[in-house]
Amino acid sequence: MQKKLDHFSDQVRDERQVFLGFPLEQPKDVSVVSVGFEKCLPDFIVERDSYPQLGKNNKMMEFTTFEFITSGEGKLVLGKSNHDLQPGSYFRYGVGTYHKISTSKSKPMVKYFMVLAQSLKFEKKTPNDDRILNFQNIRNLGEIVELFELILSNANSGSIHGISICNLLAYTLTLKFSESSNSFQEKQVRAWDTYNRIHLYLRRNYFRIKSIEGLASDLNIDPAYLSRVFRRFHNESPYRFLIRLKMGHAASLLLSSRKLVKDISYELGFENPFHFSRTFKSVYGVSPENFL
Repeated sequence: MQKKLDHFSDQVRDERQVFLGFPLEQPKDVSVVSVGFEKCLPDFIVERDSYPQLGKNNKMMEFTTFEFITSGEGKLVLGKSNHDLQPGSYFRYGVGTYHKISTSKSKPMVKYFMVLAQSLKFEKKTPNDDRILNFQNIRNLGEIVELFELILSNANSGSIHGISICNLLAYTLTLKFSESSNSFQEKQVRAWDTYNRIHLYLRRNYFRIKSIEGLASDLNIDPAYLSRVFRRFHNESPYRFLIRLKMGHAASLLLSSRKLVKDISYELGFENPFHFSRTFKSVYGVSPENFL
């Protein structure tokens, strides 16, 4: 059953868009309303404060749109968030979510989409579903593309079980998205825990840490991974943060004690006073001798 609806864009080519219809009763899990594949034209842009009306007498249902980019590039505004779209980008939005989707003129996007009607209880039936991100980048493009193609194929089959098969495949697709999202979240949590461990250790031991390699050895973390994780959650590298901590301590000693510059430099783990003075000046703009 094919039909052109308001939520089908005209700014595409080579499209395969199928409207299966609205469920007559509240779905137990999910029900595919429409599904499609489309190649965006260079001027493709969709901006909506809400979704076009999807039907009447569906007060007990939620409508959610899933979109998946397979090639090309673009931009997405989803609610108050901005994202770059690329192959593997997946996002979803409900009826009341503002969204603006635009493609790169030089690299127009190719994408799949699917509109689902689902029971209001559906979210509770899916494990950890409250952790699903509305936007993420997925690596296993092949599996997702294959599921979309199977849904499209069965939507056009005209068989007596075609719609039921589509619904089961759509449910599988939501689980795959959920699985990828949960995996992404778990990695984020682990990375955040690692960052906090690095940050706390630096603050407690900066005066004796001489290098990032030494810090990584103390924490039993690969140096490259340590730097990458730290920069993800901090505005500077771990080495620069270490230097700021050391120089802050040095400035405090210069102001509050009568220690010589060479003594402070050795106390903070520098091999010689010259290296210490040069580092101090890179942070405060003056040498330790002229700091006061």
